[in-house]
Amino acid sequence: MRDNRGFTIVELLIVILILGVLMGMTIPRLAGFRQQAREAAMKMNLHNVQVVVEEFHAEKGYYADDFYEDGYGALFPGGIFNDQLGTLPTNPWTGRQMDPDEFNPDEYDLESDMSDTQDGGPNDQFGYEFGEIVYSVWQPEGADWPLGYGLVGIGRGGISIRSFDQDDNAVIFVLHN
Repeated sequence: MRDNRGFTIVELLIVILILGVLMGMTIPRLAGFRQQAREAAMKMNLHNVQVVVEEFHAEKGYYADDFYEDGYGALFPGGIFNDQLGTLPTNPWTGRQMDPDEFNPDEYDLESDMSDTQDGGPNDQFGYEFGEIVYSVWQPEGADWPLGYGLVGIGRGGISIRSFDQDDNAVIFVLHN
């Protein structure tokens, strides 16, 4: 007599079904982690740009109207002032190095606009591409140079990257002077 031990086709199908259900539950969660990682990378890009803007201000004594025409690009790693653009941040959504045109200018009319990080406020930008950085300056009437700046990172849906406070209210992630 032969002893036929093994799994029946029904048992194998049940195991495959259970594995499929488990995979179906975990894959959407992994996609959320990927989005969070991209937004974290975007926040790091914002911080790196902030360091460059502050370094420019320390050297020149003012914030420039145009991110590139005034030489900010040379302050990124590998840059040479007025000669060579440095290594720009990598866009976490596209995987390619940002080009100068992706640092879109935007205007702040009031100094308080730069620190307004509320949902629907002046820093709540939309309509840009994933991974872009909106850079703008505030220059009060009569001032020779801009006195402050703001940076906003664009995340999924083409809108400003958001953090959330304790009450679960959206707060726009903005770095500013």
